[in-house]
Amino acid sequence: STRVSELWAYLNAAGTSRANGTLGSWTLGKTMLSSQATAINTTTSLGYSNYHAMFATLKLNDWHGLTSITNFTWGKALGTAQIAQYNSSNQWLDIWNPKASYGPQVFDINYIFTSGWSYKPTFFHGEHGWKGKLLDCWSLSPFLTAQSGFPIGSGYSESACTACQGFGQMGNVSSSGSAFESALPIGPFTGGHSAHFGVPGSTAALPGVSIGVGTNNSSQVNIFTDPASVLANFRRCVLGIDTNCGGVGNLRGLKRWNVDATIAKDFKFTERVGASFTVQFTNVFNHFQPSDPSSLSLTSNTTFGRITGAVYAARQMELGLRIHF
Repeated sequence: STRVSELWAYLNAAGTSRANGTLGSWTLGKTMLSSQATAINTTTSLGYSNYHAMFATLKLNDWHGLTSITNFTWGKALGTAQIAQYNSSNQWLDIWNPKASYGPQVFDINYIFTSGWSYKPTFFHGEHGWKGKLLDCWSLSPFLTAQSGFPIGSGYSESACTACQGFGQMGNVSSSGSAFESALPIGPFTGGHSAHFGVPGSTAALPGVSIGVGTNNSSQVNIFTDPASVLANFRRCVLGIDTNCGGVGNLRGLKRWNVDATIAKDFKFTERVGASFTVQFTNVFNHFQPSDPSSLSLTSNTTFGRITGAVYAARQMELGLRIHF
């Protein structure tokens, strides 16, 4: 079952019995003491990465009342996976070869587009009386963000841990750490990268699997129309055959977009006293943006590919009044 570390634990546990029989009898040169070491991890600041991108920006300054800045980034972030320094029990796939963990970084977003606008109509500028006070000094400021999907990975569990034993990288079965050990595609991936609604899962079980795939999904939202066919297209990473297990992600998550906005009105009561009234909106269009799948594990068939959440909260509105004097 690709649990390589259990081979060493088996050799190390001379004279010990388990439910499936007596373990190994290797005693000469035994180097692992199970009473002293329950896991063997390598925690270090080593590693490397690179980032390349093309960046374009367009600015507009008070053109007929319009001011804006629009940015577009097309980039690629690769590396041996970044881990915040406060973390522990994380490991390279192969401690002798850091390149084995090389692949897309967690923050590898290929396309990012942002556009912020502010429009102040000038139709009633200079008007006096009630018309000027009521219709002048309004502004509308929408902000659009759009991006391609984050890297996501199809993985699997190995005995008591996840992504920790394929190369024997995390000690024995009681290890609580993990490495970036993803499942590998058997053939070209054709599953797509969009959310699909009304998908009850694949009721036809895979060979050797007695339960359906993606069937534990009451919302019936899945990143795949046929979860079983996608699951069957991946396999575990195998020592002696593979030298790289896909980095932090072997698939792409869902693209996303959102629009926020602010409407504002300035009032001037006297030369020194005035006020600003604002209405701020988040998720103006109140659109449902599905989040990435909650599970893509080969060893959790019934939840494979299911989507259970949203990226953005429902539309919210905040009113504000600022008086200045």
